[in-house]
Amino acid sequence: MILLERYSLGFLLPGIILCFACIEKVPEIKKTIEIPELGLVLNYEGWIYEEYDPNRDSSEPNRSKNKREFQNDKQVKVMFYLFEPEQNKGSEIRTNINFVSEPIPAKYSKATLEDYVASISGLYSNIYKEYEILSVPQKCSFGKEKCIFFESKFVLPNTAEYKQIRTLQWIFFKEGTVYIFTGTIPESEFSEKNKKVLNTIQTLTEKI
Repeated sequence: MILLERYSLGFLLPGIILCFACIEKVPEIKKTIEIPELGLVLNYEGWIYEEYDPNRDSSEPNRSKNKREFQNDKQVKVMFYLFEPEQNKGSEIRTNINFVSEPIPAKYSKATLEDYVASISGLYSNIYKEYEILSVPQKCSFGKEKCIFFESKFVLPNTAEYKQIRTLQWIFFKEGTVYIFTGTIPESEFSEKNKKVLNTIQTLTEKI
């Protein structure tokens, strides 16, 4: 079973964030985020936490310059972003992790995680230049919550130069809603930043 395309488009777009504003670094302390929807807690030490503000003027330098962002799927809810404290001067995006959710239409309630991955991979292949899944989707779990993980890459749209982006995604289904963590990394920085994204997601533990 394949989910409707319009119910998948919003999940990758939030990861394409063009972030240029300077943000003051605060002293490192124990940082955690409770994710009640999944009954999990995430440790985000080494990242800057930011909530998405839909009312923020898109002309602000801290906003994405991709005008298609969120316009294709109004049901996508962005829970939060985690940004790298520093941005590589030669990169158009800052490595980040975002967490989003979206209700699953009732008529697709019996879709599996594998169905969903097949749906979005087919959709993104038609939207993003040179999109490809780089790993066999793997089942995993955090606490009692099961998910599926896969890695992909594509060419960043709307840029003059050829720039590849790598994404790491963890997809959860729970009570009629899909939840997705997406790590977005410029391909040129992947070997340097990959482990940090993976290690951060691996801190997901059950809320006590």
